[in-house]
Amino acid sequence: MKFVIVDIKNAKKGFSLIEVAIAIVVIGLVVGLSLKGKELIHTAKLNSIVDQVNAFRMAAQMFTDKYSAIPGDFNNAKEMIDSSLENGAGISSITSVSDAKRFWKHLVASGLLSVELINGFPVSKIGGYFSVSTNVGGYEGTWVILSKGTSNNTSFSGIISQEDAYIIDKKYDNGVPSSGEIRTLRVSGSNLVSIGQKYDLKSKKSDCIIMFRLW
Repeated sequence: MKFVIVDIKNAKKGFSLIEVAIAIVVIGLVVGLSLKGKELIHTAKLNSIVDQVNAFRMAAQMFTDKYSAIPGDFNNAKEMIDSSLENGAGISSITSVSDAKRFWKHLVASGLLSVELINGFPVSKIGGYFSVSTNVGGYEGTWVILSKGTSNNTSFSGIISQEDAYIIDKKYDNGVPSSGEIRTLRVSGSNLVSIGQKYDLKSKKSDCIIMFRLW
């Protein structure tokens, strides 16, 4: 009779089913936490848009109270704030790109708003620029508009999806794209198109602008 000697120390061990299951669970947790972390970061960026707009609103209101004029439209800004500034037209509205850039310059020069201006505009954490315009897309009032950019302060490039716009609108307003203090319009070519009373949450395209009422 022959005996086979097995070297237990050097024998190769395979993974047991329990070890494989544990490894799968750990990998799943890591992936899940990673995805959740990205979602939280993205939500924080969306919330930061509203934080910025609230700072703009406060500064603009303080400016109006102090000078009895709209920033960007103030026709005595050069004389009363800083000699390097350009005066506005004094017509109580913001329409052109020049008007919008003056809006931000007047606020910053007045010391009521501390923000870096890129190409004449503040930027958001999701990208794009904040402009200001009166009567946008058929909506009365003066609005802060977040878009990817504009050449004439009338036509804008899309920056946000309907899904993300809904997250902001639902949390801070009424969740309806065409009413309230927050409005969303879809960009189609050079036109701004109403998306009606409901957001299309299946749409992931960043083809919309989002607007916040100043007054």
